[in-house]
Amino acid sequence: MRAPLITSLFAGLAVVTACESQLAATIAAPAAPALALTCFRENGHAMLAAHRGGPAAGYPENALSSLQRLADLGVLYAEIDVRRSVDGTLFLLHDDTLDRTTTGQGDAEGQDWSELSGFQLRDNDGQLTEERIPTLADAVNIARVNGVILNLDLKSVHAAEIVSFIHDHDARDLVAIIAYTVDDAAALHALDPGLVLSVPNELAALAAAGVNLETSYIWLGTGAIDASADAALAGQGLESSAGLFRREDGSAEPYLEARAAGIELLSIDNVDAAVAALGGSAQLKDQIATCAP
Repeated sequence: MRAPLITSLFAGLAVVTACESQLAATIAAPAAPALALTCFRENGHAMLAAHRGGPAAGYPENALSSLQRLADLGVLYAEIDVRRSVDGTLFLLHDDTLDRTTTGQGDAEGQDWSELSGFQLRDNDGQLTEERIPTLADAVNIARVNGVILNLDLKSVHAAEIVSFIHDHDARDLVAIIAYTVDDAAALHALDPGLVLSVPNELAALAAAGVNLETSYIWLGTGAIDASADAALAGQGLESSAGLFRREDGSAEPYLEARAAGIELLSIDNVDAAVAALGGSAQLKDQIATCAP
């Protein structure tokens, strides 16, 4: 009488083992943005990463409408800031406090999501909009529909929590994560070596810590553009990113210089100027389509 039960137990264990093997294979494989970055390097394309979600007049920082606007303009990466509410909801907001960009006040992480979700967003001119603070899950849905990659700047979220969120929401191909230190990068890749990370330019330390450089791109900072530094990375099959914030003056020069230097991902504030400098929305969208995995 016990044989069917034993058979059932073994069948259940086989299913669990198969699921674990499938998960192991999944996280060992590079996420889609890594393959796209390789293609951009090989084709000499420069993609844009909009700081704080690319705010503009009427479009607040870290807002869903701003993410949609980026997709419409051909901006591939949306850098967004991720925080955690008291009750565990991951939401988007840059500042430590609510005062500047919302109708709320005080500590951004000191309230439950039920309270945070009621605050409206202001644009960078202080104008009130109809939008409210979005969750990270909301942003993932926008990214999934529109092909935007969310570049996650983690303000208070630990590696295990964000990796769990990414797996639970089937979002590996929709995100990259900014790792400011070697230790941060190692903690993330210990959990999922296929995730795409922005990492500091410390190649030996990264490799020693177990960071998967094949799914990482190297942050070159916000200083002067160094074409030789990018060429050295490209010679090792690595991609790079640079921040142009300090040099953006409304002209095309900063973006063209960075593209000519071979940098694959340009982190910018002035979305409209950058899009125009790199050939316009149609050209950027064509390049993205060419390199879609």
